Amino acid sequence: MYHYIAFEGVIGAGKTTFAKAIASKLQTRLFLEEFEDNPFLESFYQDKEKYSFPAELSFLASRYHQLKDVSLKNDLFQEKTISDFVFYKSLVFASINLKGDEMLLYRRLFDIMFSQIPKPDLTIYVQLPIEKVLRNIAKRGRSYEQSIDAHYLEQIHHNYIQYFNQLQNHRIVILHSEALDIYENKNTLPILEELLNTPFPEGITYI
Repeated sequence: MYHYIAFEGVIGAGKTTFAKAIASKLQTRLFLEEFEDNPFLESFYQDKEKYSFPAELSFLASRYHQLKDVSLKNDLFQEKTISDFVFYKSLVFASINLKGDEMLLYRRLFDIMFSQIPKPDLTIYVQLPIEKVLRNIAKRGRSYEQSIDAHYLEQIHHNYIQYFNQLQNHRIVILHSEALDIYENKNTLPILEELLNTPFPEGITYI
C-alpha cells in the first residue's frame, strides 16, 4: 500500500527505534538519517547563537543529498522503504534556530530543494510526553544532547504540528505512543504493522 514510510518526532521520541524495528519485522529497506556526520552538531549545542546557521545548512544539504541520491537511482520505490526522517524537518528546526536574513536565505534554499525530492507516502509522527522524551535522551547518553531542555522540545513539537497543518497532499499520522514500547510491549510491532496497512486519507490523522 505504502512504498515510502517515514517516522518523525522530536529528539528522543523513539522514531529511529520504531523505524528499525518495523523494517526488521517486514524485512524491508531501512533508510536512516546521517545526522552524526554534521561537523557543527556538538558546537551547536554548546553555542546555538554562533553555530545555528552552519549546523542547519549542513543538515539541509545532508538530507537533500541522501534523498536525492536514492531518488535518482530509482531505488526508493522498488520496494517498501522505512525511514527515520523527512526532509521538511529541516524547516521545522530552522524556524526555531534561525532568524532574520539567515532564515530568509535558508527558506529560499529549502523551497528549491523540497520540490526536487520524493515525499513519503505516509509519515508517522511519534508523540511522547516531554518528560519521557527527556528520560530517553538521558538514557542514550549522547553528551552533546544533555543540555536539551523541555522548552526546546516543546518548541520543536509545536513547530511540527504547525507545519503539518500547512502541508498539502501528505498523509500524516500523529501517533500517541506513550503505551508503545518495542522492548516491553509485545503488541507494539503488530500495531505499527497495522498502521502501515491502513488506508489513511490525506491530511492529519490522530491515533
